[in-house]
Amino acid sequence: MSDSSVGVVTVSYNGLDHLRHFVSALEATSATDPVDRLLVVNNASTDGTGEWLDTRGIETITLGENNGFAKPNNLGIRHLADCNFVAILNNDTAVEEGWLAPLLEVLQREPSAVMTGAVLTDWSGERLDFGGGVVSYTGHAHHLSEQEIPPRTQPARRALFACGGAALVRRETFLSLGGFDEDFFAYFEDVDFGWRAWLAGYEVWIAYGSRVRHRHQGTASRLPFPPRMRLYERNALATVLKNYGDDTVWQACAGALLSLFARSVAYSPLDVGDFAVGGSLPPQAPPEPESVISGSSAAQLLAVEDIAHGWDLWMGKRASVQALRRRPDRDILPLFGDFAVPPLLDNPAYEAAHRAVIQALGIDEMCRE
Repeated sequence: MSDSSVGVVTVSYNGLDHLRHFVSALEATSATDPVDRLLVVNNASTDGTGEWLDTRGIETITLGENNGFAKPNNLGIRHLADCNFVAILNNDTAVEEGWLAPLLEVLQREPSAVMTGAVLTDWSGERLDFGGGVVSYTGHAHHLSEQEIPPRTQPARRALFACGGAALVRRETFLSLGGFDEDFFAYFEDVDFGWRAWLAGYEVWIAYGSRVRHRHQGTASRLPFPPRMRLYERNALATVLKNYGDDTVWQACAGALLSLFARSVAYSPLDVGDFAVGGSLPPQAPPEPESVISGSSAAQLLAVEDIAHGWDLWMGKRASVQALRRRPDRDILPLFGDFAVPPLLDNPAYEAAHRAVIQALGIDEMCRE
């Protein structure tokens, strides 16, 4: 095993249409960006993926059911035991020439770096998909996709997290930190891992010289939105519960829950006038209003129920994460970028409630200590 041996792992669930482009791009860049092994974790696909991989002679692990993103990637990284570094790439990506060297250079230069992320663009290469992000104190991450694509010459920088769709990890360190949280299934496992890495004394970087094209939500768009919303909200809450220090966790959890309930109202078609209190009373009580909440609002409430029902699980994970701690919150929270950014960006009434919670609970001061 050489000191710079690199493997690639990608997870695919009924993504044969994406895999063809993915493999073609890796092959086209093999002269300038050689990798030692390519492994596809076939997430119980039924679209001919297994047969196509067999005909191409591509190394494969086949799972009996769809295990999401986190668990299959961990499995693949563990499997590539003869590689010091492993690139995690979504199956709906296509690497550009020169993608590997900037990622590898950071990990070889910075002994504390455990993960380096690439810049992701849209499929045309003309619009930014991920070049860094901000994280709300609630655990939700927002990609800075509105910005222009940063120049390749921009120096690599430290970040709270890198996008798990295109990143290179130092294999042994990644696994020693627990890898991605397999109970997340999908979404925000990269934010959770980055936060945990920093907490444990390691670093995450973004290398602007590395470019990967991405069909945004190419696979995720096949999942209905309410289940995705449930994962977004549950995983964000779990990230908060696991990673804040003892002095800040309950303050942050209280704010995150209040903010979530405000969002559930914002996503709902409820007529809040039906629930008004005060004023004059009618001669007799009117019929109870028949109100139906949206699928997104229901998903948000189910996310809270998931945390409550799995309380022992999440508290056990918290204990394990906090046992890794080598840095205080005050050294990590500045990496959030804008901890006050609301998880719902296009609803002024909700945003006002979100910021009112921050002020009322002193979240601002907590994150500045």
